Amino acid sequence: MGENATSTYAAPKGGRLVNHSFMQSIGSSDLRAYGIRPVYGDPVLRSRACRARDVLLLSISGPSTELHIDTTSMYPEHALFAFITARTIWSRPPHGPWARDSLRLVIAPHGLVRDVHWHGPWQITAILIPRSAIDPGASPLPQKAIAFANRKVLDASVQRFADVLLNSDLQASVVEQCALEQLLLDMCGALLTDRIGEQVPQSAAHAALRNSAISVIAHQCGDPTLTPSRVARQVQFSLRQLQLVFTESGNTIAGEIRHQRARRAHSFLIDPRYAHLSIDQVAQHAGFPSTTSLRRAISQAYATTPRTLRTQAGIPRDAASRLRATQRTQRTQSEPRNSDK
Repeated sequence: MGENATSTYAAPKGGRLVNHSFMQSIGSSDLRAYGIRPVYGDPVLRSRACRARDVLLLSISGPSTELHIDTTSMYPEHALFAFITARTIWSRPPHGPWARDSLRLVIAPHGLVRDVHWHGPWQITAILIPRSAIDPGASPLPQKAIAFANRKVLDASVQRFADVLLNSDLQASVVEQCALEQLLLDMCGALLTDRIGEQVPQSAAHAALRNSAISVIAHQCGDPTLTPSRVARQVQFSLRQLQLVFTESGNTIAGEIRHQRARRAHSFLIDPRYAHLSIDQVAQHAGFPSTTSLRRAISQAYATTPRTLRTQAGIPRDAASRLRATQRTQRTQSEPRNSDK
C-alpha cells in the first residue's frame, strides 16, 4: 500500500467524499476512486485528499512510476486544475505515442485522461471544481485541456494554498469549509482569467458560447420542454454563467427560446403547405405552451398577428378549415363501406 495510511472512505463515482472529515491520508488503492491508478506494481506513494464543500483537493507524490489518470469518468461534472512538480515527465493519451512533456500547469475543463510516466521525484496537486461553480466573472473554461510549461506567481500561490490545506491536521468547521470553498473558487477563477484570458479575448469566447447555445435552441425550440437549464447543461456551462453571457448582448436565454419559436411559427404561418394547421396546432408545433404565448411572441418579433401573417402570405382566412374539411371528406370516402347483410 505504501507509506500512507489506509483511508476509511473513498470518493464514489461522480462523487463526493463520504467521510465529512476535512483532510484524510489515502492509500494507493483509494486513488482509484479519483480515477488514478498505478500501471505497474504497488509503488510507494504519499497521497492526501480533502474537500471544501463541493471543491475537492488531492495531492500525490512519489518516486519514478507510471500512472493512468482518468478523472473524467469519476468526476464528469468537474473541471481539473493540476499543478505539477517533476524532474522529467513522459505522457500520452490512452494507447497513443509517448512524448516528453514540460507540464507545470494543466487546466482541463472536462477532466484529464492520460498515461503519465514520472522519472525521478514528482508531485501533483489537483483541484477539482464543479464546472457550474466556476466564477462567471472569470474567463470561460477552454474547450479542451490546455497545458502550460511555465510557472507564474498566481498559479504557484494557488498551489501553495492548496498544499497548506492538504497538509493540515486541523479539522474545518462548516463555516470554515464554506469560506475555503469560496477562496478556492475565487483563486481558480482568477487563474482562468490570467491564463486563458491571455489566449482568447473574453468577448470572442463569450460570442462562441452564445452561438453554441443559440444553435442548441434553434434545433430544439419545437420541444415544449426546452428550458434555459437544459440549454446550459447541453453547452456544459452553468445556468448563471450562460445567463450573464446572454445579458451582455441584451438578451436572455428564455428570450432567445421565444424568439426561435416565433421564427419557427412564422415559417409555418407563411407556408401554404402548412395551411391545414390551425393556429393552435402551429403553436404546438413551434413549441409554445399556448396560443396566447404564440400571439405574444409573434407580436413582439414581427409586430403583427398570426392570422395577418397568413393573409399577407396569400393564405385565405378560412383556408385551414376548408382544407381540414376536405381531408376529412377524403378520409371518409376512402374508408371501406360495410356490406348490407
